[in-house]
Amino acid sequence: MEHETDAIEFDERKNSLRLKGFDYSSRRVYFVTINVQDRRTLFFNQEFARLTVDCLIELRAKQNFNLYCYCLMPEHFHALIGTGESNLDLGRICGAFKSLSTRIYWNYGKGQQWQRGFYDHIVRNETDFFECVKYIKKNPQKRNLEDWQWVGRIDYLK
Repeated sequence: MEHETDAIEFDERKNSLRLKGFDYSSRRVYFVTINVQDRRTLFFNQEFARLTVDCLIELRAKQNFNLYCYCLMPEHFHALIGTGESNLDLGRICGAFKSLSTRIYWNYGKGQQWQRGFYDHIVRNETDFFECVKYIKKNPQKRNLEDWQWVGRIDYLK
């Protein structure tokens, strides 16, 4: 039997993917997934994919966050991101990437590039971290994307 309080907690959660009261600017590592609007396969276009990855790497350098691992798939994006020395919360980092990459997209297509929001998982320990790295790096293999080049590691744990 469902309790009335269970339904209230669910209703609050469905409107926001973020944990209520959690400080997303704290020096943590997050596993992030961002989906392309309508799951369109935009990143089979190699030039557009390269420009999007370049945008991500330049943003990391300018904003001083950590990018431990990333994979730009045809219709979604995964990354392990640490807020590092950026003084930005995760939402601002992801929002900046989505905004800048959408400006690039408008040279190739029309409308909205990304779905609203993003999904995150707070990495809890070193084992969790390396499981996420493995998942991200193997994502193209699971889809039989031979020689998929939009996977990389920039920063490493110290």
